[in-house]
Amino acid sequence: MPTQKFGTQLDDVEDLLDLAESITLRHPAFSYLPNRPNTSPLLAGAVVLLCARFEEFIKDVVTYALERHGEAAPEFLLWDLPERVQVLLITKNLNAALQAKRFGKLREPNERISDGKAAAEGIVAGKISAGHAIETGGNPGPDTVADLMKLTGVEKPWLQISRHFEAHYIEPRSVELSGMALGDLQERLGELVGLRNIVAHSGARIPSSPTEIRFNVHFARHLADAIYQVLKDQVESHARASGRVPAKWSK
Repeated sequence: MPTQKFGTQLDDVEDLLDLAESITLRHPAFSYLPNRPNTSPLLAGAVVLLCARFEEFIKDVVTYALERHGEAAPEFLLWDLPERVQVLLITKNLNAALQAKRFGKLREPNERISDGKAAAEGIVAGKISAGHAIETGGNPGPDTVADLMKLTGVEKPWLQISRHFEAHYIEPRSVELSGMALGDLQERLGELVGLRNIVAHSGARIPSSPTEIRFNVHFARHLADAIYQVLKDQVESHARASGRVPAKWSK
């Protein structure tokens, strides 16, 4: 499920960092090379991959949280959610369905009308779905995370994320990572996404070391766990408060 999938995908980032460090340390496997390869492209790739996987995770986990409403007993309809959540879901669904561009490409009028009609029919039927509204615009930064989590009814997402993160955070076991300052969660995520944007849009070399990126992988694992738990607590508490049996969650 969302966090388990994300954890597996982060292993790919770790593999890139392992390769970069092996090249730097002149691992015997690379002894046949006349010159030491430049590790900067590998580090840049690790940053881009880390952000891409986190972007995929936040979309997956919010979608999963909304689906849990439909699995409650008895199931929720759109009109059973708090009014502010209803308005958010309806507005974002219709805006996404009717937008002139999607993924940077212009859309034909008939496609927009068809999507708008489908979205409207889903709303009238009381379907709980964000559809194309669960989109990050390629920027899975702090504001995007908060906006998507609000679709499930979470108030002050980062306050709740921080509380859970601090209560369950485990320091890295690796000697090279121990003692590294975590800092503010939103700032760290924002800096990571900013670094990704530098690589993706300018092609410039990044100043981060393998150690710093590896620490960000550790940070991302714990951040994902905190986001998952906050969403789970929100959806389950709303189900219980409404006299329903919450749906089962899988990580």
